[in-house]
Amino acid sequence: MKIHSKSRGFTLIELMVVCAIIGILSAMVIVSLASAKAKARDGKRVSDLAQIQGALEQYFDHNNAYPTTLNSINNSGTVYISTMPTAPVGGSCVSSYGYDINDNNKPTDYVLQTCLENNNAAIQDGLSSDPYAGNLNCASNSTASTYNYCVGPK
Repeated sequence: MKIHSKSRGFTLIELMVVCAIIGILSAMVIVSLASAKAKARDGKRVSDLAQIQGALEQYFDHNNAYPTTLNSINNSGTVYISTMPTAPVGGSCVSSYGYDINDNNKPTDYVLQTCLENNNAAIQDGLSSDPYAGNLNCASNSTASTYNYCVGPK
């Protein structure tokens, strides 16, 4: 007597359910990665401002004034920063850092401005507003999709 064993494969319904579960899990991972990328860009922006801030302080120590523009920081013959950081591309923020001084004759105070994609209280300790910021906006706006972050002299 011969016994035929019938081997069954997966049904179409089973395969579709597995594919749907994989799709849902993939979508959840992509969403969480987008949030992590935004936080990483914010961290780079804050770190870049700290690096620029250090170069501005060194410039001030040697020249008793801050430079009129960020691009002129190394024009005095001394290199205070090897390469000027650029804001990360992506997200809802602009890809440049704002800089303004309070007095063009003898600048003794400045403000650096960037935007952040997340409203993180841990790094929102910069300037809340600034009367001489000119075109820079340092006021916090909790209803916007971006949040302003400013720092001044240490």
